[in-house]
Amino acid sequence: MSIYDPPIGNDADLIFVSPGYEAPLGNDSDLIFGPDIIETLYQVWTDDDYVYAATARGLDIYDIETEEKYAFINYSNGFNTVWANDDRVFVGTTNSGVKYFNKTCISGSISDPYDLIICLNDLSDLTYYSQLTSTYIKYIHGNSDKLLIITNSGIDVVKLDPQSYRSHSTMTSGVKGFMTSTGKFYYTVSGTNEWAIHRLNTCLVDWSVPDNVYRTGGSIFDADLTLNDMFVTENTASNDISNTLFVATSSGVYVIDEGNDLYAIYYKE
Repeated sequence: MSIYDPPIGNDADLIFVSPGYEAPLGNDSDLIFGPDIIETLYQVWTDDDYVYAATARGLDIYDIETEEKYAFINYSNGFNTVWANDDRVFVGTTNSGVKYFNKTCISGSISDPYDLIICLNDLSDLTYYSQLTSTYIKYIHGNSDKLLIITNSGIDVVKLDPQSYRSHSTMTSGVKGFMTSTGKFYYTVSGTNEWAIHRLNTCLVDWSVPDNVYRTGGSIFDADLTLNDMFVTENTASNDISNTLFVATSSGVYVIDEGNDLYAIYYKE
């Protein structure tokens, strides 16, 4: 076991982040992007050009250089989650499943942001397997043409066309997830008395039991923790094959080496 305890502080403010960074902030967070806009912020995703903010009103798109609003989509009940690959931006609704729009449709200006509602399409345009465990989408992550979708009735993995497929689980307590380039994926689970991270080594089959579980109160996570979010780097473990997990918890950040199950803890003050 390897445990480190450097303080990470609690007074830093982060507004705009590096490309590809994902910063879900939770349903109770308020974000002020401009002098006249105060929205409940659910999740942020960025690429080289834009910051995508899923809010209670819909989606706001900000120019990453100027940090000014560039375009938007107003949508009834807003979007719970947002994720993007190189070509498309995917958003999750509370009653209509997954929607997307092509990045080529993004247009506007910081002086006159455009409404992109006409660009919004249904997931069924991209795959035959668009019927998910629920139309209430809690969280989306992905990698290239594979989507990891957490709903209020289960978890779906959808490979987009061509050669699309879908695998799923009816486990209803999934919260957030992470899809890797190999199809190995992870998701957090909230239980009555514990949290856990489940790992699946393949996304090609339906599942009821994960391949590996990291539980609070187990050999790595302390008891009574909340697992808030995670990020995974591939082939970065001590054996140069396995992955490294960065898990944000209610007490700090756990860094887990899946090659040898050693870990470090960076506690918040």
